[in-house]
Amino acid sequence: MKPRSVIFALVIAVAAITPMLLGVFGDWLWFSSVGYESVFAKILLTSVAIGTASFIVFFSVAYASIWFSKRLALGKRKTRKSSGPFAAVAGIIGLVIGIIMSRQWETVLQYVNASSFGASDPVFSMNNAFYVFTLPFYSLVLNFLLATFLLSFVLSVASYIFHSSGVRIERKEMQSDMLTGTGSEIAMSLHVSWDRLVPLASAMAGILFVMASAHIWLAQYALMFSSRGAVYGAGYTDINITIPMLNVLSIVSFAIAILFMANVKIRKTRFIRDGITAFIIIAVLGTMISGAVQALVVSPNEFNLEKPYLEMNIHSTLSAYGLESIRNSIFSVDYNLTAQDINDNNATISNIRLWDWRPLKQTYQQLQLFRTYYEFNDVDIDRYDIGGTYKQVMLSAREMNTNDLPAQAQTWVNKHLVYTHGYGVVMNPVDKVSEEGLPIFYMKDIPPVSSYMSLDVPQIYYGEKANDYVITSTSTNELDYPSGDKNIYASYTGHGGIELSDLLRRLTFAVKFSSVELLVSGSIDKDSKLLMNRNIMDRVSAIAPFLEYDPDPYIVISDGRLYWILDAYTTTSMYPYSEPVRVTGMDKGSFNYIRNSVKVTIDAYSGDVRFYVIDGSDPLISTYSKMFPSLFKDFSEMPASLASHIRYPEGLFNVQAHIYSTYHMKDPRVFYNREDVWVIPDEIYRGSRQKMQTYYIIMKLPGEEREEFIQMIPFTPKGKENLIGWMAARSDMPNYGEAIVYQFSKQELTYGPMQIEARIDQDPEISQLITLWSQSGSNVLRGNTLIIPIENSLLYIEPLYLEATEKGTLPQLQRVIAVYGNKLAMKNTLKEAINAIFGTDLSMPGGQKPSAPVTAEEKLARIAELYDNAQAALAEGDLGSYQEYINQIGEITGN
Repeated sequence: MKPRSVIFALVIAVAAITPMLLGVFGDWLWFSSVGYESVFAKILLTSVAIGTASFIVFFSVAYASIWFSKRLALGKRKTRKSSGPFAAVAGIIGLVIGIIMSRQWETVLQYVNASSFGASDPVFSMNNAFYVFTLPFYSLVLNFLLATFLLSFVLSVASYIFHSSGVRIERKEMQSDMLTGTGSEIAMSLHVSWDRLVPLASAMAGILFVMASAHIWLAQYALMFSSRGAVYGAGYTDINITIPMLNVLSIVSFAIAILFMANVKIRKTRFIRDGITAFIIIAVLGTMISGAVQALVVSPNEFNLEKPYLEMNIHSTLSAYGLESIRNSIFSVDYNLTAQDINDNNATISNIRLWDWRPLKQTYQQLQLFRTYYEFNDVDIDRYDIGGTYKQVMLSAREMNTNDLPAQAQTWVNKHLVYTHGYGVVMNPVDKVSEEGLPIFYMKDIPPVSSYMSLDVPQIYYGEKANDYVITSTSTNELDYPSGDKNIYASYTGHGGIELSDLLRRLTFAVKFSSVELLVSGSIDKDSKLLMNRNIMDRVSAIAPFLEYDPDPYIVISDGRLYWILDAYTTTSMYPYSEPVRVTGMDKGSFNYIRNSVKVTIDAYSGDVRFYVIDGSDPLISTYSKMFPSLFKDFSEMPASLASHIRYPEGLFNVQAHIYSTYHMKDPRVFYNREDVWVIPDEIYRGSRQKMQTYYIIMKLPGEEREEFIQMIPFTPKGKENLIGWMAARSDMPNYGEAIVYQFSKQELTYGPMQIEARIDQDPEISQLITLWSQSGSNVLRGNTLIIPIENSLLYIEPLYLEATEKGTLPQLQRVIAVYGNKLAMKNTLKEAINAIFGTDLSMPGGQKPSAPVTAEEKLARIAELYDNAQAALAEGDLGSYQEYINQIGEITGN
């Protein structure tokens, strides 16, 4: 090769490798900055080891096949033809295969660190860990070997043809036409002698059939995930026909492999032909017999033959989704609530969510953005101790969105150096409304103002909308927050980020982000820090890509700082006999086993990420903990101020509700006939039907002593509108994670959401008012229909909002509709609606009960007592309690 060609090749190689090396270096710097460099090193080294080993194995087999085929083709002849091109092709293919195999690091590490499931499949009695960890690894190795020998065989045949072929030239006499008479034609043909290839072809085919035999043997275990027949998993035909047929086919394949090996010496091509023919005939016969048995034997008597497998499917599915120990209870509905019962459950009433998150988000945007570059991405629901009262609240983070800057302000400096972070949160109680129909804020404004809690670090550098990198500690002023007509500037003081202390680091990230400015900007110095992967979903996925993440993280105020809490799941699609589900919003999409084993916290200022294991009994998280021992912490290590805000995740609850709506039918015959399928009911929103959403609520479950934070969803029978039951999941310790299903009597009518919607539509007063509002140029929004269990009764609540039709509307809560039994009331406030139905007074704060009528003297004494308590709280600096006492005084005086 000429020196110029060598230099050119080296330049190309360096140009190709340098960005990759810089990328690895940049990733190492980032993982080091978040404290998880050991995770990165484990994944990188495992990937490199797998890729390198795969390349070596493939290239060795391919090159040996090419070399041997050349020897066979030439015999004793010599040739100037080189095998170099074939070796180069083998090298390129090996490189591609190595890259593909390197991405299977998780499969390999799971196999090496597998944990037992403590349960076995009912057919082969194999521990479920075999299907989740071992079977994927075996399949990976077999597929790799199959591809290796198959491609090597193709290369060896090509090499054989190349080295053994010769050009044969023949002159043929031919009749041309009447004028010219006879003529001649020169014909060239490619001549290849195939006889010498028989030993190599036989050996390679023998190896391929050995692997085919192993592959077919493993295929019987894959039948645990068969979707043929009445059940997911192996059914009657699979057990009695397909599995025996696969065993026979596997043995036949192995026998054919032996024949091929013997043919290395015998060298008869008919062995190859007959062996392949026999294999095809047996495979076709097996398929035909299985289909015939399914159609002619199973289908006419399906239930009786499939019953044992239906039972397996029901048991495995409930176990895979954590529903095997769900508590069932009968909820006998009566409508005997009294005013006393209502006051006994005042804590439930005062936490009824009047604010639908959709119109509330619009209201936040109109009242609390202040600048165009801020955005409220989502409204979260949580609970806090507000002045000694357990209170459900709604809150949203005020995040930065530089895409909303004016076009002329969309500069690199502004987007990456100036507008670097969001600021603060907005919070309001779920039940309180101002006279104007607007939320009453527990926290608002910039800087944050609150009488109930402190927020010392309101900056949000990491969030749901932080999709770009920023650079802090530069010579350019960094916007902290707007104040009137001017801006307040500050510098980032957190320990997060990557120091851009030298040219190599700046070059690394300039290449990574394709940004010349990052390399040449004079605003960046050795003290500057790069903050990247600031989107919290991207951040946690980069650290632990093997976990699934709930698509709805939520913001939490804890010890004066802002944190994001994110639920992480372990999932697999390899749990025997378990029905799979497909979920939008999750990376894997489809799975048939799920656990919420990890709670993740992200500091919104520093970006610190912590993974806390809350379900150590999960074999998957046990395996991941072995793979990455430094990644996970025990849940007991989570700060108490954060642990009090964990909640049962909405994503898991939705999956479980979907599964249980069918799999509550544990009787195989009822299940087979789908006699009692439940569905999540519809409700009305913006004038159209939509599926009801799960919702959080603070309430006292039947038989419990105190209120707690739960998530719930009702069920209706399929094709009907009446309620059949409701599911609840508990979020408070020590009962966190417990799921309960309450079933209504099937002999009595319990109104469902759409039946309540119909009653509302038929009420003349409500209908007239909605028509009047609509005619005046306003839109009427009907919020979520909430079903509130109280004692043994059900209370239905639906808020009505009013908004103008033009853009930039400000939805206002105008009315609250309450339905109880045969009573329906629409009033200005929840309190008035409840009072209209039950004839009670909900003026007492918290859960206190009104006793006898209060005299003027008793009122004055109570006011004096509350005032003294307020002053004492103020002296101690307890502003939350101070405000609560003042609010109680206001409620007594009517102000």
